Amino acid sequence: MAGREDRVQTQLAGIPVSGVSIAGHETWFHFPTLGLAFDLGRAPTELVPVSHVFLTHAHLDHAAGLAYWCSQRRLARLGGGIAWTDPSTVDTWRTILGLHARLEGVEYDAAVEPMAPGETMVLRKDLEVTAFRVAHRVPALGFVASERRHRLKPSWRGRGADEIREATARREEVSESWTRPLVAFCGDTSADVFRIAPPEVFRAKVLLLECSFVEDEHKDRANGWGHIHLSELADHSDLFENEVVVLTHLTLRTGPAEIRRLVNKRLPPGLAARTVPFLP
Repeated sequence: MAGREDRVQTQLAGIPVSGVSIAGHETWFHFPTLGLAFDLGRAPTELVPVSHVFLTHAHLDHAAGLAYWCSQRRLARLGGGIAWTDPSTVDTWRTILGLHARLEGVEYDAAVEPMAPGETMVLRKDLEVTAFRVAHRVPALGFVASERRHRLKPSWRGRGADEIREATARREEVSESWTRPLVAFCGDTSADVFRIAPPEVFRAKVLLLECSFVEDEHKDRANGWGHIHLSELADHSDLFENEVVVLTHLTLRTGPAEIRRLVNKRLPPGLAARTVPFLP
């Protein structure tokens, strides 16, 4: 039987993902087709080749492996690598990495860089990631990975290919860019995320949403530590347009079978049918 700390590998709305997410222990998600990871956990070997890592916040269950990731990339002769995170934490992270590099007697090529809420990083011509603010006990971000495409402007749709080619040759703008949110990750956050997150979060194909606690007697614990309780998803069920809502950062205080039972019991049927606890 799979243990709670076992790596989960699955597909969500057709998007492959692997990872671990347990409240207070470890959280990381790897999206191989997108070429990125959200959080690092303890930096498993799977994440060492990933050049683009988006760190939600500095709690060690999400970011303890940062120095190890830098060190392992150097050992594997993998150039570069950037961990994007909240600007207010970057100087401290650079100090920590500097100390580790000094202890190892080496220089790391991978780096930590700031990413402010609302800032967008273009990873490739068809993919970008945008940061947004979430509400936690320490500075924290969420991220939305979006597909980037080009399409004909409305005024050019239905015209012939020759006419479009001629206009393009004259350097007329016949196309426009558009984005489609694919994966949103909220990291650790309180229920304030339902108020402050951008609409794209709740329109993404896949939403990775923290839901640390599910039992009624744990509501105060969730609120006191800046986390979400299952009842708060039910209260905001009209927000979710996502194909799949993935519950992450689930507590070890409740067993998998009971988590699944309460999800089906507490959430409205339309939302429960699209909700997947991230469990082995």
